[in-house]
This record gives sequence, structure tokens and C-alpha cells, in this order.
Amino acid sequence: MRARITLAVVAILVGALTVVGAISLTLERRAASEHAQHTVSRQAAALAASLTSKPLAKLFSNPDQRDTKAILQLVDKIAGTRSGVLVLVGGRLRTDTLTRIPPAAIDARRLAHGRPISGVVAGIAFAAAPVLTLPDGSARLAGATGTLPVTLVALALEANVGYSTNSALYYLLASAIALLAAAASASFVARRISHRLLAASAAAERIASGDLEARVGLARNDYPELAGLGRSLNTMAAALASSRNLEREFLLSISHDLRTPLTSIRGYAEAIADRAAPEPAEAAQVVVAEALRLERLIGDLLDLARLDAHQFSLHEVLLDAGRCAAEAAEALRYEFEGVDVKLSVERPDFELRVSADPDRLAQVVSNLVENALKFARTSVRVSVGEATSPEHGVLVAVEDDGPGIAGEDLPHIFERQFSSSRRPARAAGTGLGLAIVAELTSAMRGAVVVDSPLGPDGGTRITVRLPRAAP
Repeated sequence: MRARITLAVVAILVGALTVVGAISLTLERRAASEHAQHTVSRQAAALAASLTSKPLAKLFSNPDQRDTKAILQLVDKIAGTRSGVLVLVGGRLRTDTLTRIPPAAIDARRLAHGRPISGVVAGIAFAAAPVLTLPDGSARLAGATGTLPVTLVALALEANVGYSTNSALYYLLASAIALLAAAASASFVARRISHRLLAASAAAERIASGDLEARVGLARNDYPELAGLGRSLNTMAAALASSRNLEREFLLSISHDLRTPLTSIRGYAEAIADRAAPEPAEAAQVVVAEALRLERLIGDLLDLARLDAHQFSLHEVLLDAGRCAAEAAEALRYEFEGVDVKLSVERPDFELRVSADPDRLAQVVSNLVENALKFARTSVRVSVGEATSPEHGVLVAVEDDGPGIAGEDLPHIFERQFSSSRRPARAAGTGLGLAIVAELTSAMRGAVVVDSPLGPDGGTRITVRLPRAAP
């Protein structure tokens, strides 16, 4: 990993340097070419000015001497002895002093019309400026059939236009130094990244193999992203360890809940079979009660499994929440009579219509009442009313006068594997009711909250809020 990251960074830098170098050298060459053309243009203009100051100007301007061979002889002499001088006859080069520039590069017709030229050919910058022009009929050339105009041209040259060899060498040296520095930096960064990633990978493998005590070491100078990855893995490992402990406690609790009714059923059944039970009818009632308790526990476990697998269904209808909650609570009144706890149910005279599954809503209320019965000292109160919020929701509250819930337990009481620190006053329910309440309430687009303690002596109120149906 370290080598791949280093090579990737170096490759990116090489590409960037290549592009930047090509653009830089192109711009440098263009700037040098423009500078050279400007320089030779000034040189050509200066040379033209020096030629016009010679007696040649007077010779060309004398009408009496235009048709003499001396004019051409003097022009040829100047062009042959003065470096950088050309002669044009009829718009064509007559005296060719060009040794490094092809004649085709000279725009003779433009010069013949009195306009300067400049350019770059084969790395050589040149510029030419017309000096003087002898009109038609001023001189006859040997072998010519007529007369042609003669133009004297000043020419300037400058060689080696473009980037220099030293510039390219300096650029290559700077690029090599940059590559070495980039490789060293990339290797250092890659080592830091790969080291943390390999440590995180090793910790993840240990966690996957069952070692939930594995942790990723964190340092102050870690990159924030890598530190966040390490913290996330550590948090996950801690959550898995906590979940495993809760699962172990859950299994122990469920095993106890299953063993207790089975032990009672077996003991009373053996007593009835051996005719040792003083009151067979009462013993049979105990067997039936424990069987019902066992049936409820198994039903709760099946409900949780269906909720996890999203295999439960809701058949929502418009119903009176007060009536449904009251009927569910009254169905459990016989359990209160046997333990000397008072059950009170309060609901308004008018309907509180909600869109919900009547069986699931009754299950929610039953689970809350059974949970309250486990901890109540003397009374359990079930109330149904209308919320004062703008949404006009319906509230179903179950309140007991038990010892209350400790503050550290409040955030966890709806977790299915959580065991509260408060001890129940009596055995009732299955211990899974609140987890089912939270799941079913959420499925019906509601919410459940708990308030505890309600006073100095304790007390707990669990409230289910359901959205009220539109009229």
C-alpha cells in the first residue's frame, strides 16, 4: 500500500511537471521570438536611417543622373560592401546577401511597396526596412527589355531565437529536485496512512473473529479521517461487546422465565398424578395459570422475531382509542385481584378516533399494564386523553406507584435485552413487553415516552402518543 501511494503521487507530479514544462518552454520560446523580432526591427530601422544619410539619397533625387549606369554601380557597391543591405529590382531580389535565410522568406513585393517586414525562420529572426526607391525608367539593366524600379533595403538578423539549453537544463534539475522531495513526502504520508489502515484492518479482523476486546490505537497527530475510522471501530467493538453481554443476560433471564413455570407445571402435574395434591382442582388451576404464562412468554418471543424480520402486518381501522385501551386493561383485572393492587381506568365520554390496528393497540396497553403490575405497590392507573399539542394527538398513559426508575436506566428501558436495576415487587409478565411496545408504537406512527420518578416516593408513567385520525 505504501509503495502504491508513493508511486501514484510521483506519477501525478511527473505528469504535472511535464505539462507545466511544455507550456512554460512554449511560452518562453514565443516571448524570445517576439523580443528578437522587436530587436531586429529596431536594428533594421536604424540601418535604414544611416543609409538615407549617405550621398546616395542625393544621387537618387537628381533627375539628371537617373539614367546612368553609375547609379546601379553605386547601389551594387553599397549592397556588396555593407553588411545587411539588399537590392530589389522590380520587386525581386537582385543582390542576394542572404546566407542563413531562404530568399522565399523575404516578402519582396511588400518591401517594394515601402512597407517593412519581420519574421522568424529556422530559429533566426530577421527584419527588413525599405530605404530608397528609384522609380521606373531610372536605370536600364543589362539584357532587360524595359525599365524597372530599384529599391535599396536595410536587413537585420538575430540567430538562436527560442529557449536556451541552459534553461532546459535548469528546468530538468528543478524537476528532479521536486520529484525527489515529492517522493520523500509521499513516502512519509503513505507510511502514516498505511500504518493506521493496517492497524484498523487488523483490529477489524480480530473483531470479526470474536475478539471484542480488540481496539485501534489512537494518537494525537493522526489525520482526522483516520482517527475517525479508529474511533468508529472502537465504538463498534464496544457496542458489540455490550450487546453480547446483554444477550447473555437476556438468555439467562429467558431461561429463568421458562424454567419457573415449567417447574411449577411439572410439580403440580406430578402431585395430581400421584394423588398427593390436597385440592386437585386448585392444583389444576395453577397448572393452567403457569401454562398461560409460558404461552405469553413464547408469544412475546415470536412477536419480537417477527418485528425483527418485518414479517408482522398491521390492519389499521378507525377506532376509539379510549374504548380499546379500557377493554385491554379490564381484561387483566383478575390478575390485580389476586395481588391486592387497585386498577383504575379513566377515559373521556367522547370518542378519540385514531387509525390503528385494534389488536396491536390492545397488545401495547396489555404489556404496559403488566409491566406496571410488576412494580406497583398499591395501584395502577390507566388513562386515555387528548393531547394539548397542535397535532391533537391521543395519549394513552399507564402509571404505577412503584419505586420509580433510576436515571441511568431511563434511556435503555425499551431495549429488549435490557434489565432494569429496580427489583419488581411481584412476578408478572414476560420482561419483553416494553420492547414490543416501542416497536408496535413506532409501526403505528406513534411515540412512547417515560417519566420517572413522579415524586419523592417514586412512581412511573409510560405514555403512548398516537396521531389522531382526521374527522
